[in-house]
Amino acid sequence: MRKIFLLRGAPGSGKSSFIARHHLQPYAISRDQIRLLLADLTVYYEETTDHLHQVIPRHVTAETGQLVDKLVNRKMSCGETVIVDGTHISPGAVEHFKPLVDQYHYELFVVDLMQRHSLASLLKQNETRMHYDWVKPEVVTAIYQAYQAHPQVPDWAHRISPNQMDRALSQREAILDHYAHVVAVPDQVPVTDFPHVHIANFYFSFNTEFSKKYGSYRNVINLAKSQTEVINEFKLPYFVFKFHHKHFLISAYPIRNELLTPIKKVKGSWSYATGLYNVADFLREFPESKQQHVHQFNLSKLDAKRLLHIW
Repeated sequence: MRKIFLLRGAPGSGKSSFIARHHLQPYAISRDQIRLLLADLTVYYEETTDHLHQVIPRHVTAETGQLVDKLVNRKMSCGETVIVDGTHISPGAVEHFKPLVDQYHYELFVVDLMQRHSLASLLKQNETRMHYDWVKPEVVTAIYQAYQAHPQVPDWAHRISPNQMDRALSQREAILDHYAHVVAVPDQVPVTDFPHVHIANFYFSFNTEFSKKYGSYRNVINLAKSQTEVINEFKLPYFVFKFHHKHFLISAYPIRNELLTPIKKVKGSWSYATGLYNVADFLREFPESKQQHVHQFNLSKLDAKRLLHIW
């Protein structure tokens, strides 16, 4: 939820194969594909082998960067999952996205496909690529050397390996067992009935006035009632949690099982495969599933003027 992934790797490191293997094509923005939309393939003469290569054009690099930025900004402004296919080797290439990450409250992950590659393996793979995917060997060498010089990413970003992608796309439930009470504040509860916010309790707020007063507290979660709130005000569309050894979800409307598939249970807590769904989809009114994965509390079913004490 609100995550952007930068694929990091030299030509031949397996970025396109990674996208295909994880069925991520609908979410990926490919720099090479944009280059091919801007200009046809061009030719390059390789003197050492006396061979003419047909290659992806590089003279539209500036325009490509501008279009990538525009597309990324558009998708992030809607709270969508974003995957950017590019080299992203230098720290500056990652830092480039920091303003958007801050503006739209995103997490940024760098999927590092370089860790298991040597320069020799990259050069060998480059020679076997499709004719227009081939790049100059010196370009591969320069990218590999740049990576070796600066393998780290900025401390505000997450560097993950390809096999950690599924985990990064999942949503782990919060463990609230150490709280005495869990309280939900519906949207029409009057100020005179607001609960006393105590550190021993945990609170969910659908109430604008309650959120204004207590929304910055660590034990208060502000939940969205509309797509406008979840997109423009960055409120959460739902919250999954474990309390008294039971699994719960709280949201404005019932959330179907297809949007909340349990994928892993570790030490009694579940992770759910939610990362590829748009945040606004959780605020749509679908018929609820006949048998639900978790026990749900929904604003649409609560008394809007009364506090709900869960458990």
